[in-house]
Amino acid sequence: MKCHRCHGLMVVDYFIDIANSGHLWLCGWRCVSCGDVVDPEIMQHRRIQRARLARMARSLTRKARKTFDLERLSA
Repeated sequence: MKCHRCHGLMVVDYFIDIANSGHLWLCGWRCVSCGDVVDPEIMQHRRIQRARLARMARSLTRKARKTFDLERLSA
């Protein structure tokens, strides 16, 4: 696996849960070069954010298209 920030090597690492969410040990990925950490919770949050941004982009595209059509009709 490659790091999304620096494209370095990602290795499996185990982390202690300090927030006490129920699991004592968490398995994740850590970049050897920059130290970026990715675990299942971080990945889920990123998927949610990407989906939200995609919905917003589609919505803005529709609004822009409607505005353009209205301007073209009124000209």
